[in-house]
Amino acid sequence: MKVSLFNGMPYGPVRERPRGWPVPNELFEPEQAVRAAQNCMEEVAMADELGFDWIACAEHHYSPMSLAANVNVLAAAICQHVKRARIAVLGALIPLNNPVRIAEEYALIDTLSGGRLIAGMLRGAPYEYLVYSVKPAESRSRFEEAWELILKAWTATRPFGWEGRHYHFRNVSIWPRPVQQPVPPIFVSGTSRDSGEFAARKKVGLGLAFTNRPLAAEAARFYRDQCAEYGWQPVADQVIYQAPIYVADTDEKAFADFRPVAEGGYGGMAVANRLVANAGFYSDRDAATRQRYQDISQEFRRTLEEQVELGQLFCGGPDRVVGQLRRLRDEVGCGVVNLIFQRGVPRPKMLASIELFAREVLPQLREL
Repeated sequence: MKVSLFNGMPYGPVRERPRGWPVPNELFEPEQAVRAAQNCMEEVAMADELGFDWIACAEHHYSPMSLAANVNVLAAAICQHVKRARIAVLGALIPLNNPVRIAEEYALIDTLSGGRLIAGMLRGAPYEYLVYSVKPAESRSRFEEAWELILKAWTATRPFGWEGRHYHFRNVSIWPRPVQQPVPPIFVSGTSRDSGEFAARKKVGLGLAFTNRPLAAEAARFYRDQCAEYGWQPVADQVIYQAPIYVADTDEKAFADFRPVAEGGYGGMAVANRLVANAGFYSDRDAATRQRYQDISQEFRRTLEEQVELGQLFCGGPDRVVGQLRRLRDEVGCGVVNLIFQRGVPRPKMLASIELFAREVLPQLREL
């Protein structure tokens, strides 16, 4: 089992608790943002030295949750501090951006890292579509057209033009092309059935986030069934599961430290997610997912114990966390876990959690 450390360069504590989304940037303090950037680089370098397989980051907007409005800028910086682990961009939000620019930037990251890019090709959470005023109902068609354009930009060896429904380019001939030929490993989100079928059809990996173990197990089964329909079978490393984690010396200490964070709720984006989910973001085949986003924040009103039982997060002493991850592997079949340590706990405890995980949990996961 491979382990990825996720770090989207969170801003850290805000002097006034945000009550909604977007978060007013009058709460922004430049000195704290500089410290956040420095902390991020220190943390990813430490994780690389401790033996994590991947370092992951992602694009988000208008919130102190992440300062990576352009995730490829962050990934390029991470490349200079991470010398061994793969750089997983999970990912740039394809329908919201210029696909040729994404193809160029991903290829540059692959070059800067010496061929270590993991390329996430994602649509993003529903609320992101309010950032650049992209029509939610166009999300799927924009994504699929952008996908084809990016793949052609990576693989074509002669200049070409593109006249599509959403994108128009007179000439495309990117420099550099990716180091990994013909293309870097690719993952798409698999929370919805449309995305799971797309991943199977394109023979790429599946990413599962903002979910729980039972829902992820169902999504992974659907993906594998679809892969069989398309005549191939994915390996375990082609399924990623993302969740927060906190490890302490004992179960009791871990639960005491993490409870205020885990039971704090995520209400700020609920209204935005609901508006976009109801505006055509999900197809009729994904009615269940659309219904879930009616108020996804209710899933984070559960107790810490309930969230652990469902696999929404991992928490406990080293042995208990190993058991939770073993159960995840058995039920979902994922070969990579993308772990969010930077969630709400004081930084010294967070760093201690990473070190304890690397020392006592990571070696046991190698055997799963």
